[in-house]
Amino acid sequence: MSFICETLVGASSTIKFFLSEALMGQHFYEVELEGGEPQPGDLFLFKLRSPKAQWCGAHVGVYCGHGEIIHFEGRNPSGGLQKLLAVCEGVICKQGHRALQHSRQLWRVLRRRSGVDPLVLECRIREAMDADPPPYHPTRNNCVHFALRLLGMDSMSMDPTRD
Repeated sequence: MSFICETLVGASSTIKFFLSEALMGQHFYEVELEGGEPQPGDLFLFKLRSPKAQWCGAHVGVYCGHGEIIHFEGRNPSGGLQKLLAVCEGVICKQGHRALQHSRQLWRVLRRRSGVDPLVLECRIREAMDADPPPYHPTRNNCVHFALRLLGMDSMSMDPTRD
């Protein structure tokens, strides 16, 4: 029963983020990058596509500065629908934001209303890159939870140590 409750709570925190931010702009506002550069802490939301190329969600990364985005994803070596909601290996990586935009379709860029301390963000990014990545779970510990932890917004995300 605990697994079901944690999965529902984790899923609701992800849904809460998309409803409160992508639709209502509670903690973030959308920025246009036409002719401008992103700022450290900007959230890049990329469209996720189903096998039939229908939009089915978003992948979130955090702009680090210096042209890089850090993001967290799961690697499921066995694949398959039965593993869709299972814990799998978590992978944290940095990629050039332009290269990432070529491999994924950018949906929108969000900037935190209260701003981001670049030195604190840089420290959290270094810690994330140096640590063993936590396990990935699509509802309990995903790219949204990871991005919000980097921005110090843990109350909107779930504790990554709980399984």
